[in-house]
Formats: sequence, structure tokens, C-alpha cells
Amino acid sequence: MTEQAAVVTGASTGIGHAVAKRLANNGWQVWAGTRSRTDAAELDRHPGVSSLQIEVTDESSLKTAFDEVAAKRGSAGLELLVVNAGIVVGGPLEYVSQAEWRQQLDVNVVGVALSIRHALPLLRASNRSRIIVVGSINSRVGLPLLSPYVASKHALVGLVSSLRQEVGRDGPRITLVEPGAVQTPLWEKVERSSSDIYQRLPTEGLDEYGRFLEQVVAKTPQSRRGGIHPDRVATVIEKCAGRRYPPRRRIVGGDARIAAVLNTLLPGRFFDVLVRRSRSVRISSQVTDG
Repeated sequence: MTEQAAVVTGASTGIGHAVAKRLANNGWQVWAGTRSRTDAAELDRHPGVSSLQIEVTDESSLKTAFDEVAAKRGSAGLELLVVNAGIVVGGPLEYVSQAEWRQQLDVNVVGVALSIRHALPLLRASNRSRIIVVGSINSRVGLPLLSPYVASKHALVGLVSSLRQEVGRDGPRITLVEPGAVQTPLWEKVERSSSDIYQRLPTEGLDEYGRFLEQVVAKTPQSRRGGIHPDRVATVIEKCAGRRYPPRRRIVGGDARIAAVLNTLLPGRFFDVLVRRSRSVRISSQVTDG
């Protein structure tokens, strides 16, 4: 068995979908994780792609999925794991419930850790394996009204940093990819979520945050149009997978690079003022497919 094999989580749409198809088109054997049976059927029709039913918050689901891959690959193992599944929870922090915080961190942090956990035995069987975690420019830059999402992306920095030390020089090489805005269906969910938050806020919440939320909703279509295509992120991921020494962190997109540079060069208080005045939510585009 000579062809390289990859598992991609969150492959229903967006970045994960683009990565799965790009790798398959270039000769990889790809298992694409999704919760949707309709999306699974569409993925199965693409040459070189096999769907996996994966719920990243359900450890038994992950075990079943990676056992299926192991049964097909045998001692050949797995060359690549792309961890992409994630969701966005937002709103003013004082109105985000405990259940919403748990959902955000369960999918975006614990789900990432569990996906890697169950993939590691397969990755160790390959002598040239890679783990690529899809983060966000919000791994570096915080935004108002997105504290749960931003916290989950910051957590990934610590997760992959510690994991890199654990697996050592002989383990999988690990890259955190940090895109800016990307054109995916996630934007529609962000717009709906922002409207729902606005409707749920009590009178005192509307007095404090209502105008802010109105501006976010108004700017969401503009942010969606200005985002890069998912294929561009998929291209970067494929290149990282192919490099002997892939980067530890890789920013993708002009808006992400500008935000990272400004965050580094400007004094903190000036950068905070800039972000608040722009009031433009520019988030990464992970598919909501936990």
C-alpha cells in the first residue's frame, strides 16, 4: 500500500470539504469526517474520498471511526490528520450561558484533543506523519462579542504546543493554521446567531450592546464577500503536509496577516481602540460540523 492516507474532520463544507477533495485529487486516500448523512453521500461520490460518521464530542464515535480507518490501513498507518471541525458561540460575555460555554469548548478544544488522541496510534505507524489543526487569526487577536470562540482558539495554541513536546522529534509534526475570513456557509450561521443574540438580550443588554450588535450584523455580508476561498486554505494545508519541516504556525489571508502585524507592532491600548472602532467581526471559517 503506497498511497498516502489522511483523515479530515469537519469535512461537510468549507475548509474541511476543500481539503478532502484537494488531497484526493492529488492521489491521497482520504477519509472525510462529517455528521450529515447527506454530506457523507456527496463525499463518497468523489474519487479517493470515503466518508466517516464522526461526532467529535462523542468518544465512542471517534473510536469507531478511527478503528474503521485502522482496519483498512493496517500497518501502513496514517500520514495526515487535519482537525477542522468547530463551531462559533458568541455574544456579550455577561449574557453567554454556562451551557453555551461548555458547548463551545467541548467542540473546539476537547473535540480537537479527542480527535488527535484516537489518531495518534495510526500516525505513529507512519514514519512521516503530520497533524494540522485549523485554528484562526483569533488564536492571536481577540474580538468583542466572540469571547467563547476566541478563548477556544487561544486554547489551541497551548494544546498544540504541549502536544509537540509530548510526541517529541520522532512523533508527528504539528502545524496550527490560522486563517482570517473565508467564504463559507459559516457566515450565514454567524449572521443568524448575531440576530438571535440581539433578540434574546434583555432591555439593559440592548442598551449596552444593541448598537454594537446591529453594526456586526450589518457588516457580516461585507466580511463574507471579502473572505478568501476555502481552496486557498486547502492549498496551504496540502503544502504544510508535504514539507519535511512544516511551520509550527501558518497565517493565511491578507486580513489575518495585517491583524497579526498590527497586534505585534501597536501598543496594546491602541490596538484595542482600533478593534473596537472597526467593529467588524472577521473570524475564521471552520465549518460548524462538530
